[in-house]
Amino acid sequence: MRGLPLALAFSLALAQEYLPLPGTPTGHGLYDQSYALVYKAENPKAVLLMIPGLLGGSTNFALLAEHLRREAPGLEVWAWERRANGLEDRQGFLQEDPLAYYGNLPQPDLTPLRQWGLEVHLNDPDLAVEAARQRAPVVLAGHSLGASLATLYAWAHGERLSGLVLLDGGLPDTPLSPEAFWEGTSTPFGPFPSLRALLSGQADPVFRLPFLSPKDLALAEAEAFVAAQRPLEVVPWGPYRATREAQALIKVDDHYSLLPTFSVSVGRAWAREGLSLLGLLQGRLVQTVRGPRGWVVEWRDTEEATDPRAFLRSYARPQTGFSEWYFPFRLLLETAGYPHTGLGLVPKALPYPILALGAGRGLVPNPQGFRLEKVFPGTQAQVWVLEGLTHLDILTEREGRTAQAILAYLRGLGLL
Repeated sequence: MRGLPLALAFSLALAQEYLPLPGTPTGHGLYDQSYALVYKAENPKAVLLMIPGLLGGSTNFALLAEHLRREAPGLEVWAWERRANGLEDRQGFLQEDPLAYYGNLPQPDLTPLRQWGLEVHLNDPDLAVEAARQRAPVVLAGHSLGASLATLYAWAHGERLSGLVLLDGGLPDTPLSPEAFWEGTSTPFGPFPSLRALLSGQADPVFRLPFLSPKDLALAEAEAFVAAQRPLEVVPWGPYRATREAQALIKVDDHYSLLPTFSVSVGRAWAREGLSLLGLLQGRLVQTVRGPRGWVVEWRDTEEATDPRAFLRSYARPQTGFSEWYFPFRLLLETAGYPHTGLGLVPKALPYPILALGAGRGLVPNPQGFRLEKVFPGTQAQVWVLEGLTHLDILTEREGRTAQAILAYLRGLGLL
């Protein structure tokens, strides 16, 4: 699926390189590798290795990486992504009509995902850190669930790092109980299967949410990919017509999104609006597009946190994208129940300061939410909340506030 010649040419043209990395052997051959979208520097002074969150792919960090590299040419940025991205069929991005291609997306063999739990996803980044250390000292950064993985990695191998950055995420306040881990539990979204059910084949190996199935994620990337190329092209949209950029951005903008965790602040549609009934059922005042003022729904950049066209440009590329279509449920389960995995993961002090950045409208809207005194006892920390940003804005915001905070931290470590 990977290693497409045209995709590689595309990445090289953007002065980036998409690298397959060695992975922990699990008996699945080519699937035993992870990947990194590398923003290379000549003679780098430091490597920032970034881990995406739940359902996240390497281009989560594209806009942040551009800010970082522009301000600090001596910094090399590695946007790492998990081995499940190797299951994605990216051939559609080389077709004339990516949307038609992904409208009929076949499901690959998902058997390997049953083995891809926390141990594999701590060993894989360890191999990535080893590769990055051949370039320069490594600082690990994680966003959302990626911050949980970065925390657990630092507990296991913190001495191999030169710094740690947590971006609007961390370990759960209360891990899963042993009963929930081994026998399952119920959640507002439905049953949460157990490890036994997963390993016996009774549970889906892929984590899914309503409207965020693998096919939904693939189509969203295809839609953004086409919209970035032809933003003002007018296409049918339900009972209306809309520009491609409006069609794509309405689904992710914080003003319209039913899923606040996955929203960004990218502007407003030029159309009549009303209250979304689904939003009201969730207890949220979400707007929905009722129809255009005129005959085409268009998009306006209202100078909010994230630049809409830059966001679309970064969202999907032929070799990688913003999402992970086949997120291993076992990884989510074992991260939430890490004390029961037998990996001996316990809090520890680190020999360098930590940077923790929260988002004012995200998962960690106050400094106390990181609980660093408990997670990394006796470790110095810089903790800030970037007000006004959503959970994803912290990665995509146009002003470079996140990048400036990270660069100040790296300079304080003497790495730049």
